[in-house]
Amino acid sequence: MPAPTIVLDVDTGTDDALAILYAVQHPDVAVAGISCVAGNASLEQVVANTHKVLDVAGAPLIPVAAGAVKPLIERAQQEDAFHGVDGLGGVVLPDTERTASPLTAVELLRQQILAADAKVTLVGLAPQTNIAMLLTMHPEVADHLERILFMGGSAGTGNITAVAEFNVWQDPEAATCVIESGIPVTMYGLDVFTRLTVPEHHAQRLASADHPAQRLAGELLLRRGARADGLSEQAYVGQIGDAGALVYLTHPELFTTASHPTRVNLSGIGRGQTIVDRRAIAQDAGELGRDPWRTIEVVLGLDVPAAAQAFLETIDSFAG
Repeated sequence: MPAPTIVLDVDTGTDDALAILYAVQHPDVAVAGISCVAGNASLEQVVANTHKVLDVAGAPLIPVAAGAVKPLIERAQQEDAFHGVDGLGGVVLPDTERTASPLTAVELLRQQILAADAKVTLVGLAPQTNIAMLLTMHPEVADHLERILFMGGSAGTGNITAVAEFNVWQDPEAATCVIESGIPVTMYGLDVFTRLTVPEHHAQRLASADHPAQRLAGELLLRRGARADGLSEQAYVGQIGDAGALVYLTHPELFTTASHPTRVNLSGIGRGQTIVDRRAIAQDAGELGRDPWRTIEVVLGLDVPAAAQAFLETIDSFAG
C-alpha cells in the first residue's frame, strides 16, 4: 500500500529543516512537493535552505517552488533573532545544484494536490500566505484535501507577543482564511511545540554521527540551544519545533487533541492571537443564534518521551 501523500509549505529555518529530514525519511508519508514562503528567512534563502536540506537527506528530486515574499496585508517581519540571517542558525551546508520549479508555490501545490491518486494532507509549517492564496484562487483543491495540518497558534500564551505565535502573527488574515475554509483543520500550536524536546545526549550523539542527515539534525538541535545571532548562549533547549507536527501526523496516538471553536484576532493589541474557545457552551453557539466560530482540531498534549523517541528513530534510520 503506498504511503499517504503530503505537500509541505515551509519557511525553512532550523526546525523546518528538522521537519523536512523527518518527512522525507519516514516510511509512512510521501512528500510530493514543497512550497516556500518568506518567514524565518527571506524567500530566496528559504528556497536555498530547503534544497540544501534535501541534498543532505539524499532525497529524490522533490519539486520545490517559491511563493509569497510578504503577508497578504501587512509588511513582513522577519524573525531572525533565533534562526539567524541564513535561517539555519549559522549551520553551513554544501552548495546545491537543485533548482526551483518554474511554477509558483500556488501552482505547484495545486498541481500536486490535483494529481494525487488519493486525498492529500497539506502540512503548513510557516506563515500561511501561500495556503490562503491557494484556497482563494483554486477552491477546487478543497475536495482533494484530506485536511490541513498547520504549525501555528496557541490555546495559551504566545511567543512573539504575549498572546500571538509567530506563524499566525506574521499573516493573521491568511490563518483566518485557512481556519475558516471549511476543510478539516488541525492546529499544532505552542501548547505542544515548546514541550517536545530531545535530550541533549542524543543531540550530541547525532552531531557526531557518520551520516550527514543525522549530523545536521544534531547540529540544529544543539544550535537551537544558543542564540542564532551569537550574542549570547543559553542552556540546551532541544525543541524539535515544527518537526513535531510531522511526528503528530505519523504517530497521532501519542498526542491529545480536542475540537474547539477557534478564531484569529485581526486587530488591536491581540492581533495574531488564536482564540481557542474551550467552554462547553461555545459548542452550541450556532444553535443559540450567535456567530458560530469554525471548529477545528487542536493538539493540546503529548507523551513527550514517546514522541521524542519516534523522532529519533526516524532520524537514526538514515544510518540504515
